Amino acid sequence: MSKSSMYSSAKPLFDYIVQNITAYPHKEARAMAFMLMEHFLRLRNVDVLVDKPIPANASQPDWDTIVKRLNQSEPVQHIIGSTYFCNLEFKVSPSVLIPRPETEELVRLIVKDCYWEENPVKIVDIGTGSGCIAIALDRFMSFAKVWGWDVSEDALAIAQENAHRLLSEVTFEKYDILREDTFAGEFDCVVSNPPYVTYSEQSSMEPNVLRFEPHLALFVEDTDPLLFYRAIADFCLKHLKKTGACYVEINEHFGQATKQLFLEKGFVKVDVIQDMYGKDRIVKAKLSIEGL
Repeated sequence: MSKSSMYSSAKPLFDYIVQNITAYPHKEARAMAFMLMEHFLRLRNVDVLVDKPIPANASQPDWDTIVKRLNQSEPVQHIIGSTYFCNLEFKVSPSVLIPRPETEELVRLIVKDCYWEENPVKIVDIGTGSGCIAIALDRFMSFAKVWGWDVSEDALAIAQENAHRLLSEVTFEKYDILREDTFAGEFDCVVSNPPYVTYSEQSSMEPNVLRFEPHLALFVEDTDPLLFYRAIADFCLKHLKKTGACYVEINEHFGQATKQLFLEKGFVKVDVIQDMYGKDRIVKAKLSIEGL
């Protein structure tokens, strides 16, 4: 029997978990421990802090194994099997990127811009992954019709499952933005969080990202870091309504370069928007000064 299974109340078990997560700073270890306690024992942060008894019928996991997995850099979201994005719980796996708080800002910007639209809005999320952007937009904008496209069938399976669990009506389809142009129609909004990390940046990345998240969704060649933005811009020239807008998440080091790319493609208004940390994170591009 592991020592961790001997605790009958929340606080001593919480302290045990935190003390044994040695691969992360103390603050991150506490955050992970709170997530684990809520997921496996349904104990909220306040329940832990007041040392609430662990429910007698609780099915406790092998905490020592979980701690070992964390110390081997496995993301806590993979251990739990889900994460929250825009207050919605999404299933995640090694097949999809774990949604980040910065990407929530992308969703909020689109919702704000589209809030006053009187007509139904057609949106496509290119490189949808877990479906978090597409599903959040669908849930927050009842007047929108949303598509989610990805080249990965494994990612699309996760996205479909998330849509089912969250009662979303997003249409998910396999589509390769770099190789296909088979779509016939127009969108009011094109959104994407494409691969934008260059391979040379790997040395500065955390091992839990490098070892456990899909490189297909992360990386782009150093020789052409704007590859996906060029393809998205070209797609927009054919399929974005003149009154619509394109929203893309970007590498903080390529804000001005991405803006220049869209301008050279013929977009007339391009804004670089910073995230909560003051880093260039979103580009909003329009083909006309009218509309969104």
